[in-house]
Amino acid sequence: MRTPTFVAVGAAFFLSACSGISTTSDYDPAVDFTKYSTFVWLDTEGDDIDAITDSRVRSSIDGALIARGFQKGGDDADLAVGYQGTSAERRSYNTVNSGWGGGYGYGGYGWGGYGMNMGMSTTYENVWEEGTLIVGMFDVDSKNLIWTGTATAAIDPGRSPEQRQQLIDDAVEKMLRDFPPGS
Repeated sequence: MRTPTFVAVGAAFFLSACSGISTTSDYDPAVDFTKYSTFVWLDTEGDDIDAITDSRVRSSIDGALIARGFQKGGDDADLAVGYQGTSAERRSYNTVNSGWGGGYGYGGYGWGGYGMNMGMSTTYENVWEEGTLIVGMFDVDSKNLIWTGTATAAIDPGRSPEQRQQLIDDAVEKMLRDFPPGS
């Protein structure tokens, strides 16, 4: 579910640590990615991403694509790039058992025999915000999606601006690790 405001995503974007970043990617295997050399950004006007986060994400993706031999183009670009961010509240439950429970012994009786149970359980709820960056690359001529990738991790609003940029860079680099396909 897309959150109407991305204040939390803008605050930390979605990353807690590089090792905590989960990424996936998919592409159209019928596409010859060697024919693409220039890229342009799709118009994302209307997205709820703040200007600082937008600049960080675009800068990171620009750098990753340029490092892979692509050039920023204009009207003559052959690849169009777009992204969006989402966030959602996640929960997990952990139960910890302590003490002595049902037992062993002669005839199945022992410390826990006769309904005696001296153990106890405590369940803890963990709640966190998880964010996802979704990147799509489209063939400019056909307007078809040819590659998509996602990076997901816990949001950490306590990061400094430098840490936020580094973590976005890490997520983009991990997501684009095998881009372009077949290279």
